[in-house]
Amino acid sequence: MIKRLLLVALAACVVASIAATQRAYAGDNKEYLVKAAFIYNFVKFVEWPDGKAISKQSNIDICVLGDSPILGAGNVFKAASTPKLALALVQENNIKNIAAHCHVVFISKAEQGRLGDTIASLKGAPVLTVSDMDGFAENGGMIGFVTSDGKIKVVVNTRSVSSAGMRVDAQLLEIALKVIDK
Repeated sequence: MIKRLLLVALAACVVASIAATQRAYAGDNKEYLVKAAFIYNFVKFVEWPDGKAISKQSNIDICVLGDSPILGAGNVFKAASTPKLALALVQENNIKNIAAHCHVVFISKAEQGRLGDTIASLKGAPVLTVSDMDGFAENGGMIGFVTSDGKIKVVVNTRSVSSAGMRVDAQLLEIALKVIDK
C-alpha cells in the first residue's frame, strides 16, 4: 500500500514537472509565436516582383539565418499552409543560398556581428529581411520587430524594400510603429 502511494505520488510529481516545463517553454516562445504570425501576415502584405510573386508560387520558404527561438514556431506556418501554397520554416546557415529559395529571411540576434555583410549580400535580392535586433530597420533591414508598451510592433524600411523590387501594402504601413523612407 505504501509502495503504491509512493508510486502515485512520484507519477504525480513527474506529470506536474512535465506540465510546468511545457508551460515555461510556451511562455518563452510566446513572443516568437507572435513574431511568426506577423511574418505569415508579411507574406500576405508584401508584393514581390513577378518571378517571385506569391500568386505564382506553390511553396514559400521562410528562412532563419542563425540560431533563434523562432525555429520552434514552424507549426504556425504549417497550419497556415493550404493545398495551393505550402509555407515552410527552414534554417539556412549559408547566406549564398538565401536569395535562391527564400522569400523571407529572419536574421537572428546571433548574427548581429555579421549584419552589415548579410544586408550587403542580399541587397537588391527580392528577399524580405526581418529581425528583432535593435535598430535593424534603421541599419538597412526591411522590417524590424520592436517592443513598445509591452507589445510587439514593427518598424518598416520602405527604401530597403523598394530597392529589392518589392512593395509593402499600405495596410502593413498603417500598423507600423515607424516607417523609414530615407
